[in-house]
Amino acid sequence: MPSGTQEQEKLKRMFFKKQGDRPAFSYNRFLEETSFIRHYVWKYRKFVGVGLLAIFVVDGLEVVPPIFLKDAIDITTTEVRSGSSMSVLMSRLLWVAIGYFSVSILQALCRYGWRMFLIRASMFSGRDIRKNYAHHLFGMSSSFYDRHHIGDLMSLATSDVEAVRMSIGHGILLLADALVYFMFVPVAMWMLSPKLTILAFIPLPFIPWIVMKNERECHQRFQKVQECFGRLSALVQESLAGNKIVKGFAKEDVQSKRLKEIGQEFSRLNLELARVQAAFAPTLDFTMSLGLVLLLFYGGWDMIRGGTHAVTLGTFVAFQRYIQKMVSPMASLGMAVNFFQRATTSTQRLKNIFSIGTDVPESNHPVLPEKFSARGGRTIGRVEFKNLSFRFPGAEKIVLSNISLTIEPGERVAFMGAIGGGKSALLSLLPRLYPVEREMLFIDGIDVNDWPIGELRKQVGYVSQDVLLFSETVTENVALGLVGWTAERDQIELIEQATRGAAVHEDVLSLASSYQTRIGERGVNLSGGQKQRLTIARALAKEPPILVLDDALSSVDVQTEEKILQGLRSRPGRNTEIIAAHRISTIKDADRIIVLEGGVIRQSGSHQELLKDRRGAYVRYYTQQQLKEELDQYSESLDSERLSPMGPA
Repeated sequence: MPSGTQEQEKLKRMFFKKQGDRPAFSYNRFLEETSFIRHYVWKYRKFVGVGLLAIFVVDGLEVVPPIFLKDAIDITTTEVRSGSSMSVLMSRLLWVAIGYFSVSILQALCRYGWRMFLIRASMFSGRDIRKNYAHHLFGMSSSFYDRHHIGDLMSLATSDVEAVRMSIGHGILLLADALVYFMFVPVAMWMLSPKLTILAFIPLPFIPWIVMKNERECHQRFQKVQECFGRLSALVQESLAGNKIVKGFAKEDVQSKRLKEIGQEFSRLNLELARVQAAFAPTLDFTMSLGLVLLLFYGGWDMIRGGTHAVTLGTFVAFQRYIQKMVSPMASLGMAVNFFQRATTSTQRLKNIFSIGTDVPESNHPVLPEKFSARGGRTIGRVEFKNLSFRFPGAEKIVLSNISLTIEPGERVAFMGAIGGGKSALLSLLPRLYPVEREMLFIDGIDVNDWPIGELRKQVGYVSQDVLLFSETVTENVALGLVGWTAERDQIELIEQATRGAAVHEDVLSLASSYQTRIGERGVNLSGGQKQRLTIARALAKEPPILVLDDALSSVDVQTEEKILQGLRSRPGRNTEIIAAHRISTIKDADRIIVLEGGVIRQSGSHQELLKDRRGAYVRYYTQQQLKEELDQYSESLDSERLSPMGPA
């Protein structure tokens, strides 16, 4: 079985096309719309083949029971009239009963087989689609998620994948069941009575028109259902993720109203779809029942009239059973059409995501620094920006302009500036979360576009300003960056060393189960400062050659901040550190401080050097923060005096 990446590339070459490229001809369009299904049917052709063989046997044997029934009736009526002995009559009926029972046993075994093999193929297909879908999403850059709602992506991974999976299992089962019925039952009917067969199948020409009309209506309605489901999933995900904001602003009623409105629209669209689907099977049943009406009228009249070529009672009953059996394949055909119509709509939605290529592609000719393996797969940590300009994909505004800067190994460089100045954008380029043009950003003298993405991101310990912890234990969250994590003593010591460096070790020990405490979703059972410090520990645990802290100390107090900075300075094997912050206290001890304003470097130097430029932006920020600190101290002193027993009345 090919790997996830190989299979994705194969799928793209085979059938991933943009929606605007859909063929005009119906046959080619059918091939394009069923490409997903055909790919996985072929991949699991052994399971599908055995399942189809079982269906062939079951439906082939379906023509036999009515013949046994005909023989039993004709034997009874004929032998009684001819005066045959009871023993002869019972002997012949016994053989008919044994044959009927044997066919029923064989059909039961094959029915079990077709369900086991076809449903297994559908389960494996659903697993593979989700795996490839997840692999594709993980390979996309941050700009992809800036443009797509998480809730809609989740609905694709659940509802749409399930629609494709059901078509491969139940859809193929029902379609094959109906088609094999149509292969055997009409032949058996023709062998019994050609004239009754022609009479019973008079309504059949109307069926293709009914199927085509239903296919068109289902496609349009199911597409609207899935789009609405994506909006509903997105709203639910945002409401639950931001439940504290909703409660804090007392907007529960507003969100409930929005959910109710989209929920009502979702229900309405589903009812419109169900109305079309529900009418399909009864319409087919009614069409086939017209043949039964004609059979009852003409067959009954012919049997009563008698004659040499008249229909016997057994043939009349057998024909009635055959037509009743044809009603079930009609319903199966309708259900199969619905399954495949849902699948083609979901396939197109999935293809629209798969057809979006990442704007941070893997290099065709990856390059690693010299002596990289000799250093244990570690970079020396030299970072160089050369006239770097950047705008977010799809945006017109330039965020960074002509950034030229070299950061030497082991140097601590801090970026400061107003909100929106470009600090976070610059730092996010180091692990290539967003695309970088060639010849603009180098690590160890190698363009970041030439680094293997996996190796590049191993070199960078990136702590974003968006704090996220997973619903796992503290240990598992901190160990996320370790390769081949095991609960061995040396790795546990490494995790504890990282939490000490992030000044959160004591906080972890105070939790109910210490390092084995399971963190709630997004770290809900921790304070903001504890969550932020755990994300720093997660980056420190991987001992990265380049540590990037994007405003990662904003939620901790000044004393804790100083502990963390001291831990960073004293950590063994310390290498390059790149920090973005708003507080002067965070960056004043940096080797260099870069002031970014409007995406342009305005100042560069140490804390003392920048203070000498009285007209510079750094002095302005420094003065503003000093005034704020003095006001805070003054407010605290007033509060202390007001609360003191000896204070003013």
